[in-house]
Amino acid sequence: MTRLIGREAELAALDGALARLGDGAGVVVAVEGEPGIGKSRLLAELAERAAAAGCRVAGAAASEFEDDLPYAVWTEALGPYLEELGERGVARLGLEDPAALPFLGGAETADRHRVHRALRDLLGRLASGRPLVLWLDDVHWADAGSVDALAALIRRPPAGAVLLAAAAREGLLPRGLTSALAGATRLRLAPLSRAEAADLVGRDVAELYRASGGNPFYLEQIARSGETVPATLAQALEAELAGLGDSSRRLLDAGAVVGDPFDPTLAAAVAELGEPEALEALDDLLARTLVREAGVRRFAFRHPVVRHAVYAGAPGGWRLAAHARAAAALEARGAGVVARAHHVEHAAQQGDAAAIALLEAAARDLLVPAPASAARFQAAALRLLPGDADRTAHRIALADAQSAAGDPEAARATLLDAHADATDAAERHALTVRIANTEFWLGRDELALSRLHVALRDLRAAPSADRIRLHLALGLNLLQRCQYEESRGHGRDALADARALGDPVLEAAALGLDALDLAALGAKGAAEARDRAGAAFDRLTERQVARRLPGVWMLARADVLLGRYESALALIGRAAKIAAGTGRELVLVLVAGASVAPLRELGRLAEAVAAGEEALDRARLAGNPQQQLGAQAELSLARLATGDVSGALREAEEARGIEARPSFYSAGQPDWCLGAALTASGNAERAVPLLRAAHEAAIPGSRAAVAGDLVEALLATGDVAGARRIRRTAAVLIAEGRAEEAVQAARRAGAAGGLGGALARLDEGRALAAVGKRPAAVAALSEAEAALDSFGAIRRRDEAVRELRRLGRRVVRAARAPADGPLGGLTAREREIALLVSDGRTNREVAEQLVVSAKTIEAHLRNIYAKLGVRSRVELTRRAQGPG
Repeated sequence: MTRLIGREAELAALDGALARLGDGAGVVVAVEGEPGIGKSRLLAELAERAAAAGCRVAGAAASEFEDDLPYAVWTEALGPYLEELGERGVARLGLEDPAALPFLGGAETADRHRVHRALRDLLGRLASGRPLVLWLDDVHWADAGSVDALAALIRRPPAGAVLLAAAAREGLLPRGLTSALAGATRLRLAPLSRAEAADLVGRDVAELYRASGGNPFYLEQIARSGETVPATLAQALEAELAGLGDSSRRLLDAGAVVGDPFDPTLAAAVAELGEPEALEALDDLLARTLVREAGVRRFAFRHPVVRHAVYAGAPGGWRLAAHARAAAALEARGAGVVARAHHVEHAAQQGDAAAIALLEAAARDLLVPAPASAARFQAAALRLLPGDADRTAHRIALADAQSAAGDPEAARATLLDAHADATDAAERHALTVRIANTEFWLGRDELALSRLHVALRDLRAAPSADRIRLHLALGLNLLQRCQYEESRGHGRDALADARALGDPVLEAAALGLDALDLAALGAKGAAEARDRAGAAFDRLTERQVARRLPGVWMLARADVLLGRYESALALIGRAAKIAAGTGRELVLVLVAGASVAPLRELGRLAEAVAAGEEALDRARLAGNPQQQLGAQAELSLARLATGDVSGALREAEEARGIEARPSFYSAGQPDWCLGAALTASGNAERAVPLLRAAHEAAIPGSRAAVAGDLVEALLATGDVAGARRIRRTAAVLIAEGRAEEAVQAARRAGAAGGLGGALARLDEGRALAAVGKRPAAVAALSEAEAALDSFGAIRRRDEAVRELRRLGRRVVRAARAPADGPLGGLTAREREIALLVSDGRTNREVAEQLVVSAKTIEAHLRNIYAKLGVRSRVELTRRAQGPG
């Protein structure tokens, strides 16, 4: 590789990134600049230095005309490596979900979050033996699925030493990547200086420099052209291409149509060249360095600019025919509809029924894994419809894809077009509900409510399915605005009409809405209403349930508010299965967020954190700030329950930074999660006003949970009277010196079981100790300690340990790994710290989680290093993960 000129500062930044990678930390680098400025060359330098440092290196460049193929850049980057490993090698990686990986055949069935999770797992495992550097070039051209995956991996990096490097044209970073890159190392490449330009081309650059502006690629192209000052780079490229023979130019044009990199056999078929003639032409293109080898029977253009110039320079009519030949050749090879759709889109004529059917089939296949690509093909099919065709169903399908892709604004515009053209009254009402739901998703509540009220007013005042759907839409959206009584009114109207019509599906939906309204209000009769709704849904078939899937979510949310956590999870699982099977992305967003609280309350804390991460990922993909706020707040509470105080604070601060109106999903949540995390970090004074505001703003049915955290904060500040005014908990009674009463209060609270039950047992042990009943106190505290340890509630577990030590009872906990395992020789505490460090935690994060000082962790690490014979966090991580 030639010497890189004029990028000393950028190279120093890359060296720094590789050094941080050597410490076992994940690193993200973003390179930005104008075309030809040297982004690709800098990535190549990174790859070379990483390989020299012993890293595993993989990467690929996105291609300008393949943005409809889902996960194309990831397939290009990682597919060849996994193919080289073979089935046995892939099996040895121990991947959790290999079927979800695009390059292992999972792209057409796995939803986006599942793909992201599988990619995160794969990268972490590839980095387990040695650091991994993965570079992705030209991500401004990447397909939406690849971009979503990159953003998800940047926000929540893989475990281990993984460096993700991405390059894009300045100002063209895809939506979603900009915010994800907030904490990354960002390198913005400037033009070369005159002296550096002269060094690059090896001669005087007085006129060349003015023509190129110091752009390295342009400098080299201009110098290669032989002209002193060509008018434009396009002219320089055209001069280079003009010397090609007919066969070479036809193969090059065909390669530009087929892809970058391209398969020469497919390009030859598109160019209509025989094999000997095509191979001779390929040799000519290689000799002229217009293309280069890029893998087994794969060839890439010298630079994306060259491919663009070749494609744009081909005659328009020839390009149409070439795309048609490419589609036919792919079909003859047995390629699926997705692989052919790009070419069909470019080649088809209006009214071509076969092309329309193929594009719609491709859109259906891509709706779950890559909805943005599905929207593109659905829009192409819509454009091809003949002038007299009914477009409503096609527009609804397009809007569904746009909405699933996180573009509700485009979905609304599509639905408004459909509504304007609809002539059937029932069709117009159904579209009205869809438009209003989209407007609520966009935060335009007043507009949506007005639209629904107008449609309802225009209907005849008699029971009808349209009238019921409008009432249900109004009720659900008023619920989301926390207007529960108004929501109930519409739910009762819908229920009366559904019963008059004898429609069991709409009746069940109305009952579900009523149950959730009552549970949200914390009203009497909520449990009975929930039982009635549950019985109505139980009478439906699975197909009928799929028609009113949000109703299942309503039952689950009601169960959470009523403390029926196992039932809530069963319903969430049912809804998620149906939604995944029917491509209902927005329902998946709802149910993912609903699962965090019941998992947390049941003490399934690792699952709660995973569910919170999934909910946040899905909310971001959906582009809904209300859902994102609620998901991030729930994730903060889940992290706090594990004892990860620093993680809880981080999530809470980010949640408070999201601009979103208060809603059912997030009422009081930002203040609640931040206040609870501040109390745990020793900042109760700051926490109290936040928790008071959260208590006031919370859903009435969930205020009790907020009250518990507010009481804890008030007690931490010494305000016992203030805590008593909120709630007389066992902790308050202990603080008031009424320990006997506290014992009884704790026992009543412990009847619920789960995490809350274990914490109540902890309070009971404290109260028993306060009244001098030492054996009973030790028994209660020991039970609490064991339960909290099994849940992974580390901070609360250690509180129980401290209480037991005060009573003179030493806690002996089973080691987390066998004595002869990879961490053999360490004490239980040292093993615990080693596992947290190997999981990527900093010393401060470990200290906060274990409620000790950072210096204590440093001292432990020195002992751990000495005992294990390792010298760094990287070596410790490798030791903890064991051989292989």
